[in-house]
Amino acid sequence: MVSPDSTIIIVGGGVFGLSTALWLARGGYKNITVFDRCAFDKNYYNPSNGCDGASADINKVFRMAYGEKLEYQALAIEARDIWLSWNKAIADSTAGDLPAGLTPEDKLLYICGSYFVAEGPKLNDFYAKSLDAMERTAPEYRKMQFGDKEDEERLRNISPKWVEKYHVVDKINDGDINGFIDINGGITIADKACVFARFLCVKAGVKFVLGEPQGQLETLIIENHDLQKKVIGIKTSDGRSHFGDLVIVACGCWTASVIPEAHRTVEATAGTVMFIDIPKNRQDLWKRFHPDNYPVWSYRRGDGAESNLWPFSDNHLSYYQGGGFPISKEGRLKFGFRGRKFTNFQSHPTEPNLRISTPRTKYSKDPVNTVPLYGLERMKEVIAKGFPELIEFGFTDSRLCWYTDSVDNDYVIDYVPGYSDSLFICTGGSGHAFKFLPILGRHVKNQLERISDKFTPVWKWRVAEEGKENNGLSEGERGPREMSKIEMADRECPSSSIGLNQLY
Repeated sequence: MVSPDSTIIIVGGGVFGLSTALWLARGGYKNITVFDRCAFDKNYYNPSNGCDGASADINKVFRMAYGEKLEYQALAIEARDIWLSWNKAIADSTAGDLPAGLTPEDKLLYICGSYFVAEGPKLNDFYAKSLDAMERTAPEYRKMQFGDKEDEERLRNISPKWVEKYHVVDKINDGDINGFIDINGGITIADKACVFARFLCVKAGVKFVLGEPQGQLETLIIENHDLQKKVIGIKTSDGRSHFGDLVIVACGCWTASVIPEAHRTVEATAGTVMFIDIPKNRQDLWKRFHPDNYPVWSYRRGDGAESNLWPFSDNHLSYYQGGGFPISKEGRLKFGFRGRKFTNFQSHPTEPNLRISTPRTKYSKDPVNTVPLYGLERMKEVIAKGFPELIEFGFTDSRLCWYTDSVDNDYVIDYVPGYSDSLFICTGGSGHAFKFLPILGRHVKNQLERISDKFTPVWKWRVAEEGKENNGLSEGERGPREMSKIEMADRECPSSSIGLNQLY
């Protein structure tokens, strides 16, 4: 049984690894070491500087709307208070009190509002459930419904700014939309937040081994005991062995590459991310898209059930699930598309007969510097119609952001069966984990200590079931999302083509 005196190794320094390390250290655990191949102490989680994990990003959505999943709604409300306390702690610090990569002017959470929009006049089912759940369980965080005159007047009484934000999406789908704005939601500044969380970990006594080769996992060190295996440590790429009582794998989309058994539990999938850099001489647009004036938004169109069928149905062409973010301090607008989540099947590094989806990024040995045409075409259509003032700039950069999808979009935080309680998995963010950075580790600690809470049945170890869709995990390499079957956008091409850099 794990105890505060146990030697604990955490593989992965993203949201799951950081939050787990922080809560364990604050809970009295004395011997915690986090390993990661990225030199976060030098690149500060900057996605433009060699970091390709999902946590290394310029911003993430902070929302409390979770439909009928009230446990996540409550966790988001709890996390919000800690985010705001982190903002205050940074603002009250001097520059010398903060780690490199942070200044007292930095905020980690902007309450700019979170807008949820869908096509058509009838309120989307998920949105309706979210509104109802919040009204029943947390009325102080009630959402404001689009097209509701009473709600618009409520916003006006709070601040005229909210009315302006209420209407920033009016041109999407020619105004034929429904939805709501969550005025208590917003965005987290992901890279800065990770820098601060790592800083708190170090202050709490957590050790970090970062960068290649010393922080890069080579393999788990496994002993065989009859029908049970036991992980006794890890070997890093510098040839060193590191021994511990418990190894926690928090590798995000690389998790199945480390734990072969996890390939039926989680899958690496890529979302399409595009950027528009606004010139400094366009201060009108810097102001228009500033978090003070512009919310983060998401837009749904069509039936997602049709988007991954092969051969493609007629309905797949119109399906959309994506959104946009306020401008960053550097003048960058970010747009994402998750209407199709792409896979990249390769041979498993330790099990050559096993094929798993493996992340491929700008920083891989076989780098990819473009995105699938499928998502790009749809993003161009929606963004150009909704925000025509951006057409003249076009896209200036792109990214494949690799997530870790579980079979049901709930996290996987549990002991891995067959390893004598020596191997623990902490992953399955499914595109909605980062907002919980300040609080997630509290519940990870409960699962480690086998203290049952409301998340124990939700996050338990589970695998894809035969005959079920399993959130796409049942498709395998033959499915339509596999990147080898997908046409990629050209980085440079004539204006008559659909290239990566045009927005028309």
